[in-house]
Amino acid sequence: MRIRLGFSEVINSTGPFLFTTALCVFVLSLFQSFNAKATGYKQPSEAIAEFVNEYNVPDTLVSPKGRWMALLEGNDSEKTGALHTKNLLAIAFNPLSSMQINIPRYTSVSFKHIDTGAVIRPKAIPEGNILHPTWSANDRYMAFVLETKQAAHLWVYDLKQKKSRILSQFPLNGFTMNKPFEWLADSSGLIANIRVNNPTSNQRHKPEASVQQPLVISATASLAKGASSEFGSVQQDEFKRFAFGQLYKLPLQGRAVGIGQPAYFSDFSASPDATNILVAMMDMSQLPDMQKADFDRQRYSVWQIWGMRGIPLYEVYRPQEVLQIANVLSEPFSQPVVKRAFQWRADKGATLVWAESSDGEENESLYSISAPFKREPRLYAETPGRVSHILWGDSQLAILVMNQGNGKMTYYAFSPLTPDRSRVPLNLFDDLSAGSSRELIHTKNDLGVDVVKVAGGRYLFLKGIKRENGVDTPYLSRFDARGNLFTSIWQSSAPYFEQVIDVISDDGMRFVTQKQSKSNPANYFSRNLTFDTVEQLTRNRHPYPSMQAISKEDMSFKAGGHTIKGDFYLPNSFDPSNGRIPVLIWLNMQQEKTSKGVKSPYLFSQLNALNGAAYVHEGYAVLNIRNLQTLDQQMHGEALSKYLQDSAQAIVSTLIAQGIADKNKIAVGGHGLAATNVVKLLAETDLFVTGIARSGTYNLTLAPFMFGQGEESLWANQSQYIENSVIFKANDVNASLLLVHGYQDRGNGSYPIQSERLFSAMNDMGKSVRLVMLPSSGHMYSEQEEVLHMLYEQSQWLKLHFESLPEIEVSDTIPEIFRFELPAPQEQVEYSSPWG
Repeated sequence: MRIRLGFSEVINSTGPFLFTTALCVFVLSLFQSFNAKATGYKQPSEAIAEFVNEYNVPDTLVSPKGRWMALLEGNDSEKTGALHTKNLLAIAFNPLSSMQINIPRYTSVSFKHIDTGAVIRPKAIPEGNILHPTWSANDRYMAFVLETKQAAHLWVYDLKQKKSRILSQFPLNGFTMNKPFEWLADSSGLIANIRVNNPTSNQRHKPEASVQQPLVISATASLAKGASSEFGSVQQDEFKRFAFGQLYKLPLQGRAVGIGQPAYFSDFSASPDATNILVAMMDMSQLPDMQKADFDRQRYSVWQIWGMRGIPLYEVYRPQEVLQIANVLSEPFSQPVVKRAFQWRADKGATLVWAESSDGEENESLYSISAPFKREPRLYAETPGRVSHILWGDSQLAILVMNQGNGKMTYYAFSPLTPDRSRVPLNLFDDLSAGSSRELIHTKNDLGVDVVKVAGGRYLFLKGIKRENGVDTPYLSRFDARGNLFTSIWQSSAPYFEQVIDVISDDGMRFVTQKQSKSNPANYFSRNLTFDTVEQLTRNRHPYPSMQAISKEDMSFKAGGHTIKGDFYLPNSFDPSNGRIPVLIWLNMQQEKTSKGVKSPYLFSQLNALNGAAYVHEGYAVLNIRNLQTLDQQMHGEALSKYLQDSAQAIVSTLIAQGIADKNKIAVGGHGLAATNVVKLLAETDLFVTGIARSGTYNLTLAPFMFGQGEESLWANQSQYIENSVIFKANDVNASLLLVHGYQDRGNGSYPIQSERLFSAMNDMGKSVRLVMLPSSGHMYSEQEEVLHMLYEQSQWLKLHFESLPEIEVSDTIPEIFRFELPAPQEQVEYSSPWG
C-alpha cells in the first residue's frame, strides 16, 4: 500500500484490514505533522539548535608597548566568499570597495587592558567589515579600514577618549596594494592611497517580481580580440581605472593634505622621521606586456623619494624596460643596472637602503642614500648572493636575509653601523623538522618603526611549534646571535595546547598565549615566568554546552589498503546491556589536514551544523568520517565504487561487531560531492536503511567540465560522465532518501536542478524520497533560519526510520469508532403497469 504526501512516499506492507487501517491512520497523522506548514521554517530541539553557534576564537593584536590587546571577532572565510569579486591580472578584489579579497575581514573589535582587565567596546562604528586593524606606535590609537557595500574608508579609534571617527570621506584604493595605508612612525597621522575613479556597477536593474516580462540571456561565440583575450584592451582599461590613486597625508589633528599628483601607485612607505615618502609608480605603457609575476616583482615600477608635499627629491630607480627609446640610444652601451629590495633604515630618520647589481651578476651590493638626498648614493655593504630583505633590530644587530632560490633563505647577523665587518651566519631555521615552524618576535623601536625584538644587542626571541611523533608542541625560545645557540624559555604541556601570541616584556619572560584543550575552548592568558603567575584574559564560553558530557573517540578503519579516519560520538544513554542503537555515518567533503596543519590531541573539538554530530542528542551514535575520497579526475568509475563499497563494509562491520550498531538502523549522509557518494552507496550496497544527500552532483551531463576541459569534457568523453552519474543508478536505490539543496546554489555542477532531477526520477519510479529546497541558501548554507530548518528536516527524517512505530494490537473486534448501523430496509411498493 502506498501513501503519497507532498514530497514523500512511504511503502508499507499489507495485512489484515483492521490492522492496515489503523496503521494507515497513524502514518497519515505522522506525515501530516511532518509536512504541516511546509512553507514555514521549523526548528529542531534546543540541543541540536546549539550547533548553529559558530566557534570562532577572536583574533588578537597586542599593542606595541604590551598594554592592550585588540580582540577581533568574525573572521570567516566562507562569508568572505560571498563578497562581490573581480579578477584582473590574477588580483582578486572587491570592485565596489577596491579591497583585495584575501584579506581577513572582521565584524567587530574590542579592547582588553592586559594588566587591569578593563574592557572597551567601541560604539558608533557603522556596520561593515573591519580590515587591516593596525596599532599606532604609542599604543593610543588603532586604525582600520571599514568596508561597506559602497566603499572602504579609513577609521581611527582613540582608546584614551574612547571615540571612533572617520579620518577622511575619500574612499580608499587597495587594488594594487595589500594594505592601502600606514601609520607615520611618530603616531601623528597616516598616509593613505585614495581612490580617484568611482567604480561602475555591472549589476543590471532587477525588475520587480510582479512584473512579467521575457528574460533574455545571450552568449557570443566570437568576441573582439581585445575583449576575449585574458588581459586584453578591455581588461587593461579596467586595470587603469582601478589602479589610479592619490596619496594623502591624514593627520589626527588638522586637515587632509594631498601628496603630489595622482598616479598608478603600487607601493609607498614613509620614512621613520615622517618627513619623506618612498613611492613606486607603475608605467602603464608596459601594461599590455605585464604578467602577474611582473606586477608582484614591481618590474615596471619607477621608484622615487618625495617630500610630504609630493615634490620629487630623488629618483631611486627607473627600470630599463620603461626608459624611452631615445634615452636608451643616447646613453653609451652598458650593462643595465637592476635595483630592488628598497627599505628605510629603521635606526635612522631618513636613510634608504637597496640592493643593486648589473643584470646577470650573481652577487648584489647594498647602497644607501640619506636626506636631503643631494649626494650620490654610497656603498653600504657587499653581499654574497641575492638579497631578499633586511630585518632591522637595534643599533648593534640586524639580520641580512639572502635568497638562495627554491624558497630557501640564509640569515646573517651584522651591525647596522659597520655592515661590512664580519657577518655571522645564523642557524635560525636550519634545524626545523617536517611540520615544525618558527618565527621571530617583532616590536617597535624608539622611532616607532617595526623591528625584530632584540635584548642586550645579541638576543632574539622566537615562537614556534615543534613536531615530534606526529604531535605539535608550541614553545618560546631565546636565540644568542653571537653564539648561535637556542635557550628554551617555555613550552606547552599536556593536556593543553597553548601557543605564544606575543612577548610583552624586554627580557621575554612575560607573554600572551592562547590556550585550549579537548573540552575547553580557546582563551587568552598572560604568563609571567619571573613570578610564575598566569592570568586569564578572556572567558569564551563553550559553544555547545550540551556536548560537554558527550564522549568522543578517534576511530580508524582499514579497507582495501587505505585507512579511513573519523570522530565517533556515543550518546550518554548508551548501555550495551540495553541492546544496539541506530548509527548515522556522515561523510565529510574535506580531506584530512596536511602536514602544515596543527596536529595535537589537545585541540578543542570544533563542531558545526553541517555534519552529523548534532544527532547524538537523539540517542544515535554518530561517526563523522574525515577523509573519505570523493569523485575527481583520479578517482572515479569502478575504482571509486570499489573504494566506497570496501570502506562502507569495513565501517559497518566494525560498528556491528563492537555491539553498537543495529544493522537495520544505519543511515549515511553527506554534502556536496560527499552527497554523490551517499547516493552511490545506496545504489550499490544494502548496508543503509536511508540516506541524506545535500547539494550533491548526481547528473554529470549537467556538469560538462567536471573532469576538465578539452579531451576531458563531456563532449569528448561522454561514457565517463554517464558512468559516474548516479542518477543512472536511481532504479537500484531501494533505501529511502532525503534530498536537501540551496536554491541559490551556483557551484560548478551543483545547481539545484541536480536534486530536482534526481527527486523526479526516484519519485516516478515509486521510490521513497523527499526534497527540501532552502530558498536563500547557496552551496554552503549560512542563513541561520535555513540551517535550523535543515537540522529539523534531518531530525524528523531520521526519527521516521530509526524510531519504532507504536505496537498496534490485532483484534477481530471492530473498534467503536468504526461501528455503524445499516439503514433499515425499505418496504417494496408494487405499482400497476400503465400498459395493463
